[in-house]
Amino acid sequence: MNNKCKKICSGLLAATLVGSAISLAACGGEVYKGEKLDGYQTPTAAATSNGGFAVEYGDYVYFINGMENYTASNEYGEATKGALMRIKTTDLNGELSSADYNKAETVVPMLFVAQNFDSGIYIYGDYVYFATPTTDKSMSGDAVNSWIDFKRAKLDGTETMKDYYFRLSDNAAKYRFVQVPNVDENGDGENDVFCLYEETNDKGANQLKSYNTATKTTTVLVSGAKSAFFYDKNDLTNPNVYYTMSVADNAESPNPPPTASYDQLYCVNAAATVESVDADKASYTVKGGKTYDFNETYMQEKNDEAEESDDEEEELPYDFEDYTTYPYVNLGNLVLDGIGDDNVDNKTQFNETKEADPIPYAGYTYTIQSVQNGGVYLTRAEVFKPGSTEADTSLYYLKDVSGEWNAISGNAEVVKIAPNTTNTASAILYKNADNTQEYLYISGDALYRAGQPNATTGEVKTVRLATGMTGATLYKVQGNYLYYYNTIEGVKCSLSRIDYTGTEDKYDNLLGLGEESYKPVTVSYIAWNNGWYKPEIFGDTVLYSSAETFGSGSTAYNYVYAAKIDDIKGDNEKYDAVIEEIDSFADNADLKAAMTYYFRTGSTKAYDAVKDLYDEYQQEKFAEFVENETFAKERDFIALIGAMTEEDEEAIYQNWVDSLRSETEEVEEDEGMPTWAIILISVGGGLIFIAAVVFVLKKRAKKRAAVREAEATVNAYKRKKIDTTDDKSIDVYADEDETTEEVAEEPVEETVEKPVEETAEETVAETEDAEDAIDAVDAVEADEKKDE
Repeated sequence: MNNKCKKICSGLLAATLVGSAISLAACGGEVYKGEKLDGYQTPTAAATSNGGFAVEYGDYVYFINGMENYTASNEYGEATKGALMRIKTTDLNGELSSADYNKAETVVPMLFVAQNFDSGIYIYGDYVYFATPTTDKSMSGDAVNSWIDFKRAKLDGTETMKDYYFRLSDNAAKYRFVQVPNVDENGDGENDVFCLYEETNDKGANQLKSYNTATKTTTVLVSGAKSAFFYDKNDLTNPNVYYTMSVADNAESPNPPPTASYDQLYCVNAAATVESVDADKASYTVKGGKTYDFNETYMQEKNDEAEESDDEEEELPYDFEDYTTYPYVNLGNLVLDGIGDDNVDNKTQFNETKEADPIPYAGYTYTIQSVQNGGVYLTRAEVFKPGSTEADTSLYYLKDVSGEWNAISGNAEVVKIAPNTTNTASAILYKNADNTQEYLYISGDALYRAGQPNATTGEVKTVRLATGMTGATLYKVQGNYLYYYNTIEGVKCSLSRIDYTGTEDKYDNLLGLGEESYKPVTVSYIAWNNGWYKPEIFGDTVLYSSAETFGSGSTAYNYVYAAKIDDIKGDNEKYDAVIEEIDSFADNADLKAAMTYYFRTGSTKAYDAVKDLYDEYQQEKFAEFVENETFAKERDFIALIGAMTEEDEEAIYQNWVDSLRSETEEVEEDEGMPTWAIILISVGGGLIFIAAVVFVLKKRAKKRAAVREAEATVNAYKRKKIDTTDDKSIDVYADEDETTEEVAEEPVEETVEKPVEETAEETVAETEDAEDAIDAVDAVEADEKKDE
C-alpha cells in the first residue's frame, strides 16, 4: 500500500512540473486550426526520404525551415524558423530565383527542433508525424522545452494536435515513426503508425518501446539488451530493430547458473505485443512467439522481503500482472542462436527448439555493425575454439528472415562481405542489381571500391577511384554517385561527389589515365551546416542548412537553401569566375565588399544607401560588375527556399550594411589621448579664423579636466577637416610619448588634410599664429596650477 501511495504522489509531482506527463492527453482530440492550403491531394505513392529534414511527397517537398533553437517560442502560429514548410517540386527543380521566397508555404507553424538529427519528419497518409518541444510550463512559469511531445498534423495545414501522443524528458532521444500493416485474415484493417523510441527505466536498463498512434498504447519491446539497438541506417521507415541478448536462464532463482559464454541475435518489429500474461505462473506469451516462464515462488519471496523492509523508498521488484518487471523482457524473434555443442545438453527456454547441428565447441558471440540493404551486417567470434590464434574478424551479412527459420543452422546462411573490418567500419555498403555486394572506403588518402571475397580463393578485387581524400567523410550513395564531405571549419562542410559505378579503366591510375566524368568534383558554392541534418537530394537539387555568414557578421543563420547540382563543373566555373573578379580588387576593400554584397544577395539596396561615399572609380567598377552577365548572381544556382524571420532579415541586412563604406568616422574622445595644444579662436564680421596646432608640451602627466572644453571644440574642427576614411595614413591617436621635435619635423599641412575651400596663404597664416595658440595653452596651465 505504501508503495502504491508513493507512486501516486510521484506522478502528481511530475504532472505539477510538466503538465500531464501521462499520455492521456492524446485522447482529448483537441487541435489547432489553420488555413487550408491550396492544391493538396492525397498522393498514391509513398514518401521519398522519410525521416530526414526534407521529404518529397506527391507534388511537394516538405521541409523543416532551418535550424532553430529548441528554447525559442513554440506557441502555435509563432514559429517561422524551425517550422514545417512546403514547396512545389516543379518550383524546386525549376530555375531558382528570389521569387522562391514566396513560393514556399508554412504547413505547421510549430518548432520541429528535436535534438536527434538522425530522425526528422515522417509522412504517412495525409499526416506528418514529428517531435516538438513541450509548451507546458513549470511551477515557476518557464516552458519545460527540454521535454519533447510527439504529435501529428494534417498536410493541408488545417489541423495540428494540441495535445500529444506521449512525451519524453530527453529531447535528443532516439526515435522514428514507422508504418506496419494491421490487416486481418479477411484483408480488413489499416496500416498503423508506430513510434519506436528508447527510454531508460528506473532500474537503469535501456528499453526499446513502441507507441501505437492508432490504439494510443505503449509496448515495452525489449529491456536489458546486451547490445545497443540497431535501426535501419538507410530506410528510416523500416519497423525492424536488431540487437543481441545474453543467455541467463533461471536468473530469478536463489542460485542462478552463470550467464552463458555465447549469445543470441534478435530482431523485433514495432508491432510486436504480448498475447497474454499469466500472473499465477509468472509467465508471458509473445503474440505469435515464445512463452517465457519464471520462478514465481522466488519472485514472491523477493516481493515479501521488500514489503518487510524498513526502507520506505523501496518498491516491489515484481508486479506479476506486468511482464515488463519480469527478469527477462524480449518480444523479438530469435535470428541466430550462438549455442555450441558444449552446451547443447543444457538448452534453456531461450534457445532454438528445432533440431539442428550445433556450432562446434562453445559457440558464437555476435557484434552488430549496421542494419541496411535489407539485412544485418555483423561479426561473430568463436568461443573457446581450441588451437585458435586469432579471432574471426570477417564481416558477414544476413538478409531479413521470415517464415520458417532455424536460428542454429541459420549460422551457415550468413554471407562473407569482407575478410576483416579494417576498412568497413566507416564504409558505404551497397547491393548491386544482381544482389552481389560491394563497399566503398577510404584508406590513406585514396578512395577504393571493393567486392566480396572470392568464394574459392578468398581474393578481394579492389579498384582505386580517387586520391586526395584525406579528411573526407563518406555520406551516402544515391543514383550513380557517392557523396562525401570535408569539414572546412567548425561545423561548416563542403559537398563532393564521384560516379562510383564505372569500370576500372574509367578512373585515374598511376599512369594518369581515366575519364573526366569519373573524376571527383566538389561543389564550390555550397558550405553546409554539419551540426544539423545532412543534405537531402531531390533530382538535380540539393537542400541543405547553409553555414555561410553575411557581410561583417560572424553568425550563420542556418536557413535552408537549394542548390543546383546538374552541372557542378559548369556552375563551379561561373562561381570561380566571379570570385576571381572580386578578388582582383583586394587592394580596394570598400569596392570588394560592395561586389561581394551584390553577388551574395542580388540586391543593391544597401549599396545605394551609401553610394555617394564611394568615389567615381569605385562607382564605375561596381556598375560594370552588376551589368556584366558573366558575373551571374549567386541566386542563379543557389536560393533560400523558406521564409526568414523579420529579425533575421534585419540582422543580415545590417551585417551587409556594416561591411560597406560608412559615413566619415568621428574621432572619439579618450581619456588616454595626449594633451593637444589646439586652440579655436573666432574673429568678428562673420569671418571665422581657426588655428589648430598639435603640440605636446612636456613628457609629464597632466589633468585634462581644464582643457576638455578646448579639446571638444578642436574635435568639432577635426571632424570638419579630417577625412580618415580617405587618408588612412593619418594617426589621430598619436602616442603621448612623442616629443615636440618629432611633431615639429612633419609640416602641419601634411598631417592635416586641407579643406578644398582653404587657400595656401590661409594655411601659412594659421601656422604663423601657432605661438598665439601656445600662449593660450600656457594660460590654461597657469590657471590649473593656481587652482591646485
